[in-house]
Amino acid sequence: SATVDALSHTAWPYVAAVGGALLLLAGLLALRYGRLWPAMSGRYERDGTPRPRRGPQTVDPDRPEDLWKAIDRGEDPTGA
Repeated sequence: SATVDALSHTAWPYVAAVGGALLLLAGLLALRYGRLWPAMSGRYERDGTPRPRRGPQTVDPDRPEDLWKAIDRGEDPTGA
């Protein structure tokens, strides 16, 4: 038969239990008060109506900002 000569305890199981309890409490608080938290605004939302298209503009290939603006407009800045 086997016997246990020494048994030692550490605090880590208790620390893990307290951490789990804190996580549970945080989750319950989020469920309770989450609807009161600030949300994203609709400031940058589009309403779905098509925007009027402007004609192609001239793009200076030596100016990178013009190339990026052309890409943002949906144009091909390479002129191909």
